[in-house]
Amino acid sequence: MRYSYKLIKEYLDGVVSREELIKYLEILGLNPAVVDKNENDILFELETPANRGDLLSLIGVAREILPFITASFKMPPLTFEETSTKAVPVRIEDENDCIYYSCRVVENISVKETAQFLKDRIEKLGYRTSFNVVDISNYVMAETGQPLHIFDLDKIDGYIEIRRARKGEYLVTIDGKKREIDEDILVIADSKKVIAIAGIMGGQNSEVTAGTKNILIESAIFNPVIVRRGSKKIGLATEASARFEKGISIDVCKTGMARATFLIKEVCRGDIGPLSESGRKKEISPLVIRLNMAKVNNLSGIEIEDGFIVDLLTRLNFKVKKNKKLFIINPPSYRNDIKEDVDIIEEIIKYRQYETVPASIPFASIKATPSSPEVEKLEKIRDICINLGFTEVIHMGITSEENISFNKKIIPVEIENPISNNLKFMRTSLIPEMLETIRFNIYHGTESCNLFEMGRVYYRGNGDFKEEIRISFIIVNSGDFFTLKGKLEKLFDKIHIKNLQFKKEAGIFSIENNLVIYVDDTNIGDIFILSDDIKNRFDLKNNEIHGCEINLEKILDKVSFIDFFKEPSRYPASKRDFSFIFHKDIEWKEIEDTILSLNLPVEKIEFFDFYRTKDMAEDTISISFSVFFRSPSGTLENEDVVSFSEKIVETISLKLKGQLRGTCGKT
Repeated sequence: MRYSYKLIKEYLDGVVSREELIKYLEILGLNPAVVDKNENDILFELETPANRGDLLSLIGVAREILPFITASFKMPPLTFEETSTKAVPVRIEDENDCIYYSCRVVENISVKETAQFLKDRIEKLGYRTSFNVVDISNYVMAETGQPLHIFDLDKIDGYIEIRRARKGEYLVTIDGKKREIDEDILVIADSKKVIAIAGIMGGQNSEVTAGTKNILIESAIFNPVIVRRGSKKIGLATEASARFEKGISIDVCKTGMARATFLIKEVCRGDIGPLSESGRKKEISPLVIRLNMAKVNNLSGIEIEDGFIVDLLTRLNFKVKKNKKLFIINPPSYRNDIKEDVDIIEEIIKYRQYETVPASIPFASIKATPSSPEVEKLEKIRDICINLGFTEVIHMGITSEENISFNKKIIPVEIENPISNNLKFMRTSLIPEMLETIRFNIYHGTESCNLFEMGRVYYRGNGDFKEEIRISFIIVNSGDFFTLKGKLEKLFDKIHIKNLQFKKEAGIFSIENNLVIYVDDTNIGDIFILSDDIKNRFDLKNNEIHGCEINLEKILDKVSFIDFFKEPSRYPASKRDFSFIFHKDIEWKEIEDTILSLNLPVEKIEFFDFYRTKDMAEDTISISFSVFFRSPSGTLENEDVVSFSEKIVETISLKLKGQLRGTCGKT
């Protein structure tokens, strides 16, 4: 909302300069941002707290600065004379949805272009001008904080009913858009049709036009939660819905109706009918808060005089009585942010000004809260990933429809009331958001990076909601597929996960260049070269990207960080290098398992090369690896190593149909 110094000053019986006004609002933490100023006026916007709906009004701001100045509050005129008996009956289906509803008929009005004096005020406040009667409703909303709606009375059939929408109903709102509505949406209806979405926007079928002669003024209080949900569901937020979402008191509601009626009579003439009401017609019993001075001084850190508190709260329209060491306080109905004594203490310190409170470090004994074993494991895995050269990224658990479209096999979880149409789903994978982060960083000059993320993914399964803890890695222009695979194997070695296997199978992010990761025959994830199609979707086509996503839920109970000491052998190792030609579909795991099955004194096996040449058959590949032999009981003789090597060559030739290209090595 936009505010005007000149208009705020109309509600003050006293003097305050525009510089003082801005200074006081800064002291109160409302961070005024000046949008325009001239010799006579200054226009600004405020950062109003979520629980201070009263500040979304000129009157509210005028009241807020009263403790700083000698002026008093001046209520605008509200009195008028009823000259018609015409009334429209009102029904409320559920008073939990609509706490209070009032409406008033005004007949024989003159609808025309808004007079210049009112048009100037409306434009100062940032509203677009329309007909005089519509501009009055907008001005009163800005003035009092009460949203109003004006219906063309002649377009309403019978009575007014506040109810939930029914299946299949819709409404073309005054912005010309057709809105599909259902049982979650609160509406205003007459005996035949829906005429407005409660607290949000009216319909074209009852709006005021140049030919309107008779009107119905609406002033109501709708359930803030219902309005907020309705606004999110239909994707429409308005000045009215913003105020209803913060909460409105009956006192403000009645003031808004009276003020609108007065101005319509002054500007549009007409005959005013009686008020039709339904719901809670009276204010509830005022809240009583007992304020202990010892608590005030303890929390504030300074001695605050009784007289300062009485004067402050009285000027803020609180009712205050002193009872020995206690203050008995009744906040005004429009201050729905005041619930208990600490809220009043906050007000006292705010007006006393925070810089007068001495800065001191409070003493507190802090006891460490033990973490769960699962959390400790995850934290240690994080540390290992960082030590492996990865940088952690963190994303929200909500994402776009496009980002959950990669995995067609699972059912995503859709959010009922999303904060944005681009964030309608819970994520089903960590990879898409990581790719968006990579794109952002590349756009801003990053040439290469190694990233990881640990977080939860969500989906539906067996009629219930499921969630899993996953970890994902992506390296960009920072090595090849085997660089990532090596880092991954190092991670598994650090957390003592054994029996790791990689099998070539189609994946979500790459069909041809994807390995599925197995531990003890359990599929725990994928490692892949990102497909060109997905690169193009994220505008990353000129980058070399390798990724991996692992379901930690499936291995977390096997994770261990305990390292056992193994005495190094006193005897030297012997190394032999082998090169074989295999069928192209051979898996490294087959070669490794075949060698280990021979029960030779093999310390480790290291892959170091593979290639194809034109001289080789199309369906073959050359794989080279090293085998390290070491005996715990003595130095191996050359004859022993030759014998072991021959046994390896013979077994690979028979079992795997491998053709030896050559052997070489040293002890």
